Amino acid sequence: MTIPTKSRAAVIAEYNKPYEIREFSIPEIEPRAILVKIEMAGVCGTDVHQLAGELGLKPKLPVIPGHEAIGRIVKLGEGRTQDCAGTPIAVGDRIMWAHVSCGECRPCKIDNQPNLCVNRFSYGMSHSGIYPYLTGGFAEYVYIIPKADVVKVPNQLTNDEVIGVCCAFRTAVASYERLEGLGIASTLVIQGCGPVGLYCTILAAEGGASKIIVIGAPTLRLELAKKWGATDVLDIESMPDPAERNKEILKLTDGRGPDIVVEASGFLAAFREGLDMVRRGGRYLVVGQTSMEAKIPIAPGIFMQKHLQVIGNASATIDHYYKALKLIQNRRNKYPFADIVTNKYKLDQVNQAVENMKKGQEIKPVIIP
Repeated sequence: MTIPTKSRAAVIAEYNKPYEIREFSIPEIEPRAILVKIEMAGVCGTDVHQLAGELGLKPKLPVIPGHEAIGRIVKLGEGRTQDCAGTPIAVGDRIMWAHVSCGECRPCKIDNQPNLCVNRFSYGMSHSGIYPYLTGGFAEYVYIIPKADVVKVPNQLTNDEVIGVCCAFRTAVASYERLEGLGIASTLVIQGCGPVGLYCTILAAEGGASKIIVIGAPTLRLELAKKWGATDVLDIESMPDPAERNKEILKLTDGRGPDIVVEASGFLAAFREGLDMVRRGGRYLVVGQTSMEAKIPIAPGIFMQKHLQVIGNASATIDHYYKALKLIQNRRNKYPFADIVTNKYKLDQVNQAVENMKKGQEIKPVIIP
């Protein structure tokens, strides 16, 4: 295979401005590094917030966005022969890759929480003006640095089926692990029916929940929630009043409220609504709130009076990619995983893809370079 010397990529050159298409040099391969040709990159709700400059993480610009992608290996650095599970990898294989923790700081070494690494290298969220340049999925090629963990995508699975593993599904798996079990016959409310909420729906169904209520919009997403295990859905467009939604949820949970509420919407007001609806002694899992600046008034007494557990989670590690891929392998005849992809765009159409995601017109738009 002939490898070009340049790769086109979309970049954030200035926040709140459209992406620009630029060319970057393709670097020489170091030992254990990997060069991949992008086959599919998913557009995440985080990409919308990142373009607007609303994320807490703001690296020096330009940045090549795109933290969820599937690439086919075109060159392997010396010494890299297998993925995280010991499966051999070679030129021509499809892989996914994780953000890179340093392995040296206290969160990595002592706390065993590499997601909190203070020196983390994040794909799609790192400065692309310096070596190795190609650090985001909205590009033709991506450079996988030597320390990055990778996992091979099983040959029988399609890109459409597994693209969600690169962000939403692995995040859902990691988040549910922090819950340390759902509890058989538990009742759940999932706030939000974007990709994270939808994958949380599958995990709730697989985990033995007796009732899974998904709140969100539009209808396109709620219909997929039903296919993926929701027992009930509440459309916020036809039921916009939070008090009315809470009343309906009480009816669906025998007047107690849900055992677990999962906030996966990203809307600030949803956090307060979730605190109000979760039952006394319940658990609230927060995975959708990305802003470090937005604020909402909360009466702290609600945590004490309800004996609440509030659990937060962001991102995941390579083991969660592996587990999500295995679940898709084992359940692909039960759930239409490929239905997560609603539209495919060329790299030159990246601004339209992100704009449609922002408007809620998509579930998972993807970029095909």
